[in-house]
Amino acid sequence: MRRPGFLGLRGRLVLALLATSALTVGVVAITLLSPLEHRLRADEIESLHQAAVVVRPLLARVPEEALRPGSARLDRAVKLAAGRVDAQIVVASRTGALLAATVARPGDRVAQAARAAREHRVVRYVSGGGPAIEATYAVPGRVGEQLVGIAVTRQLDEAVSATQTVRHAMLLAAAAGMGAALLLGLALSARLVRRLRSLRDTALRVAQLGLVVQMIPDDRRDEIGDLQRAFSTMQNRLREQEEARRTFVSTASHELRTPLASLRLMLDLAREELEREQPDSVEARREVERASGQAERLSLLANELLDLSRIDAGVPSDLQLVDAAAITGAVVREFSARAESQGQGLRLEAGTGAWSIADHGHVAQIVRIMLDNALRFAPPGEAIDVAVTATAQAVAVRVRDRGPGIPRAEREPIFERFARGAATGGEGGFGLGLAIGRELATRMNAQLQIVDVEGDGACFELRLVPAPDPERSDARTPPDAPEPQRERHGARRLRVRRRV
Repeated sequence: MRRPGFLGLRGRLVLALLATSALTVGVVAITLLSPLEHRLRADEIESLHQAAVVVRPLLARVPEEALRPGSARLDRAVKLAAGRVDAQIVVASRTGALLAATVARPGDRVAQAARAAREHRVVRYVSGGGPAIEATYAVPGRVGEQLVGIAVTRQLDEAVSATQTVRHAMLLAAAAGMGAALLLGLALSARLVRRLRSLRDTALRVAQLGLVVQMIPDDRRDEIGDLQRAFSTMQNRLREQEEARRTFVSTASHELRTPLASLRLMLDLAREELEREQPDSVEARREVERASGQAERLSLLANELLDLSRIDAGVPSDLQLVDAAAITGAVVREFSARAESQGQGLRLEAGTGAWSIADHGHVAQIVRIMLDNALRFAPPGEAIDVAVTATAQAVAVRVRDRGPGIPRAEREPIFERFARGAATGGEGGFGLGLAIGRELATRMNAQLQIVDVEGDGACFELRLVPAPDPERSDARTPPDAPEPQRERHGARRLRVRRRV
């Protein structure tokens, strides 16, 4: 799976750095060199103007009779002025006659000086090209009463030299920058690619060998380190889920195997009894009843496993406005026959209008789980108290029994799957009811917990989110509705439990 370096991340990163450096140098050269050369030439031409201003009063001191071609005094004054302004000077009359010059071949400068004298204005002239550019600045002047033209000429080599110096410096800086970008790109990309390859190889080993492979720790605080830690977190979660799945399958298999073996043994005993010449119908009936009890237990386990599968599938809750008091009352009436058959009683304290935002099917199922748990452990002759209270903070449904209670160390573990308290003695359910109840409560933003009470027994509490506007409770069943209507309303809510 390895790619050539120029096609992989490393090559693309290095090429990107080099291209960025080259583009930066090109943009700087375009935006800097040309304006810089233009500006320097403009400054040199402006300096010629200042030189002409300096030369004009120096020549004005020459006597008028010395204003003729070949005049030694005029030549000395022109040379002195040329040395002072560091430029070549040509002096011409209005008619174009050359009077004095510091160059052997003045060329067009004579015509420019004569033009400046004749038109009595400044004349600028640039000649040549490339590095041999020459600028001339001609101004009118006076020597005595005579009007003359003074042309000051200078090579613009300083601007060209400065531009070339900047260009060479930029080329050296570009070479150094691109070299540094290349080295840094290679070093940085090598580290990045090495860490990514390590992460990839680990992921491939996980795919081949499973979740037992340990991720290589990476403590760097960057995106790749975050990615590695995210993979590690994902691997740990998957390992926990796999362990939970194996535990679930193992425990569920064990829980199914025991009643199935008992059911098969009871049915075999009943069949053997019925195959005798004189079967004992009483014994056979007893075995069939025991087998029916085991079948009912298997049915209960299957329903609980189905509920767990739906919870694990992430089926969303149908949150709406429900009356927790009405639902609790319906469930209490549903369990009243069982309580009477066990010699126990159910005492309900619930007002009207305990409105909350919840899933009515989930609320009914959780109340069933709490009542079933209380009826299992409450001693005969003791009543089970069921209370529904509503405050601005929460709507609470409490179920309290007078049984052996739950030790503080077991209050959280009993809400785990297949966990049963020490007081069960190996009897009772499968340890799924409370786990299902808590997960259903969590999906409704509610809480299922054990609360402290005075005296013996255990007290489970379901805390629901209260309705935001109790005045709108008449959108469902009115609080002052007749009792038969309220019972029908609660029964209709409870029937949705198997569809959730």
